[in-house]
Amino acid sequence: MQKDTSKLIDEFIKNAVVQGEATLEGNYKKGNNAANKLIKIIDNMKRDINLAEKMIDKLIESNEPNVKIWACSVALDIDYKFKEAEQILEHITNSPELGILSLSAEMVLENHKGEKTT
Repeated sequence: MQKDTSKLIDEFIKNAVVQGEATLEGNYKKGNNAANKLIKIIDNMKRDINLAEKMIDKLIESNEPNVKIWACSVALDIDYKFKEAEQILEHITNSPELGILSLSAEMVLENHKGEKTT
């Protein structure tokens, strides 16, 4: 199981980075392809909450803002580390040097506004 988790984390990071770079470059085909792969990984995470929590614990420590955005979105969806995920997203939102990625973080926050805050 550990090996599978590590592989999923690596795939998540790889695709989140590619999707983020493609977004910044305006390469929607490349970005959509990476996003579709991320969505499949996230579906697996949502079916196995223990797996999701292990992955989120690692992913939110990433230095890559788009990895954090996607991971925090999952955390908010499953109500895991809700406050921490909100704080990470707020920090990214207030980082104008990240360009459109700061808007992505803001959109994730807006989508979860008014939900649980545990």
